[in-house]
Amino acid sequence: MDKLRWPFLLGAIIVSVVIVTVELGTAAPIVKSLLHLEDEPPGIAIPALALLDVQLVFATVIYGLGVILPQSLMGRVQGIASLILSILLILGSIVAIFAALTLLLLMLALIASFFGIVVYLALFGDFGRSQASIILSVLLAAKVAVGALLILAHQRFLTNKGLVLLVLTSLIANVIIGILHGLVPIVLVSVTDAIAAIIVSILAVIWAIGLLVGAIIAIIRILKPEKRQASLLAKPLAT
Repeated sequence: MDKLRWPFLLGAIIVSVVIVTVELGTAAPIVKSLLHLEDEPPGIAIPALALLDVQLVFATVIYGLGVILPQSLMGRVQGIASLILSILLILGSIVAIFAALTLLLLMLALIASFFGIVVYLALFGDFGRSQASIILSVLLAAKVAVGALLILAHQRFLTNKGLVLLVLTSLIANVIIGILHGLVPIVLVSVTDAIAAIIVSILAVIWAIGLLVGAIIAIIRILKPEKRQASLLAKPLAT
């Protein structure tokens, strides 16, 4: 029971990578064909999910490496990789928040204007809600599959609170987008889509900050033994 089942872990990693490519609209043609996806995701909320789910890919890979690599080596790899990824994700999430907020304010300004409403309807009034619904359904099923594959890979997954919470956050973000897309008439879906993108990007930046804090702690723990060893070697020289 304590043995890691590699086929399931590899499956979880592959599915999580496919999730990110679908969200970004960069999935391979064969993947789009299998999932019956025709176009890139409409709007900006679904692509914003990639900021959150790339952390799921990273956490899944780290989860697997932590089983096979020595603890000392794993600490170095995880600390440095987490530091780089978290900084990139924080910057990317902040850019995504401001971009979505700017788009939201623009759309609201157009709606509030007598002549602007015509421009709004021409540019944003036709949202591909049905296509977005299909993509969100596929993503939701894939994320549930990732969680199931991780449990099948090793029951220890359930004791990893961070990874469990990350999967749940990704699922909740998925559901939030679906709710906001269906909450209003189709001519206003672009507005709620921008709101959803802001919410998802905020969730992503919160998780990225947590990743950054964890990376700093890991790096400090790695450096402390080296500092102690250096001080012990210096003491005889001082005497």
